[in-house]
Amino acid sequence: MKKTTLVACCLALTGYAHAETGLISMDDSELSSIAGKGLLNLAYTDPANAHSTMKDQNIGFYKLGLDAVVDLNANIKKIQLGCGGANGAGGCDIDLENVSLSGISDTSTGRVASSAQLTNPFVEFAIKNPKSAAAREIVGFRLSADKVVGLLTIGTENSSTPNGIKSLSGFMKVQSDDKSQKINGLANTAATRYNLYGSNEYGNLAVTGRLQALGLGGFAEVDFKTTAGGFNIPEILRNPFTTPAIAVNGQRQTSTTLTTQVKVPDILLGDDSSGYPEGGVVTYDPATGYPTGIQALGGKVTAEVTSCSWLACAIARKGSEFKNVYMSGKITGITADLTLQQSLGLIHNLPINSAMSLSLQKQAVKWAGTDAADTAQRGWWLSAKDPVNIGDVIPQDLIVIDQLFPQIATAVSQYLETNPAKTNDLGGLLGIGALTANVGTLNLSNTPLKLNVKNLTLNGQSFAPNCSGGMRFC
Repeated sequence: MKKTTLVACCLALTGYAHAETGLISMDDSELSSIAGKGLLNLAYTDPANAHSTMKDQNIGFYKLGLDAVVDLNANIKKIQLGCGGANGAGGCDIDLENVSLSGISDTSTGRVASSAQLTNPFVEFAIKNPKSAAAREIVGFRLSADKVVGLLTIGTENSSTPNGIKSLSGFMKVQSDDKSQKINGLANTAATRYNLYGSNEYGNLAVTGRLQALGLGGFAEVDFKTTAGGFNIPEILRNPFTTPAIAVNGQRQTSTTLTTQVKVPDILLGDDSSGYPEGGVVTYDPATGYPTGIQALGGKVTAEVTSCSWLACAIARKGSEFKNVYMSGKITGITADLTLQQSLGLIHNLPINSAMSLSLQKQAVKWAGTDAADTAQRGWWLSAKDPVNIGDVIPQDLIVIDQLFPQIATAVSQYLETNPAKTNDLGGLLGIGALTANVGTLNLSNTPLKLNVKNLTLNGQSFAPNCSGGMRFC
């Protein structure tokens, strides 16, 4: 009954419209002059009209798009693509766990109620030899959108245990902000003791060099090596560094590497009368909060004479020891080449504002609209055109710098071999009280140190679950 009534109404309205407006038929030429916009659109990119980097592929692209903005809030427990098969054993092209996509709100309730926005989503096919009916073939397809704006999180928690990303094939630039294509960070190092004797797992800690006494130059000189003692390096916070943005670009990746150079503040050494604290003190710039210097008591140290010359032999023969040596001076120009190898399982929080795509191809394919450096490799490939801003790289835990000490010992020894330390402390030379020695200003700018670090838990990678209640994933 209702269906009959509806049909009758439609017929009546049609007749009424025809009578009132005088509808007329239109031929093809008249229809072609009418502009309109459909929800779906189909486009083809011929190899001859493709970007220069795409012409050599002889691939045509057929694109079916949706002219709309789609809201999406989704949780996916596991994504495993390209496991085994043509790429062989050794995991999957893409292996992700606990994936959530939402709006950019990151509060415990606001995220659940928000949605990511996908502008103009589309599916695209890559056809090799598109003009040959006999030779053409599908070599790839991709699911994409002109822009995705939202928060992508992977894993359940930001902890020292990698979780979320197990392997990733794709292209993604990572930087700290929108203003520059760089990664900014702050290195925080743990308090430790710089021993001047023996060795640790990284090498020899003893310092060798020359000491000249009483302003007599080579006439009163000894060679020495340290056999005990050292001085304390306090905890150093907010040591800044900057490095170019990194690009995750490759197949079945499990980690990425960040390399940068960190400048270590000058170390000021005081002798036994300087009043410097034994534990050391770091001074900070009140405006920036960055460290500007380290004050440390340079002793006490035991030094053994390994050779002597002229007048020095009368006081300090080979094999004799000075047990209470305090050093004064400054160590400056200390730089560390930092290499951070970071598991992708420690990266969780990815704010997206970029064209994105997920593709599968049987050969390397350069898809239209992707970054110049982004060529999708055989298998599954996840791509983001624009950089992902993860904020400043700030480790939650303090970095242990014990591996620097053998390198410092070597650099200081080389310096003191050509620039001998000096003392006018006659009482100390005669064994009456402590011996104070001035090492001068040791400039180590020509001998950068190497600091290799792995798998740091980063402050900026915490995130709120995309769930109501207290669940980590739902």
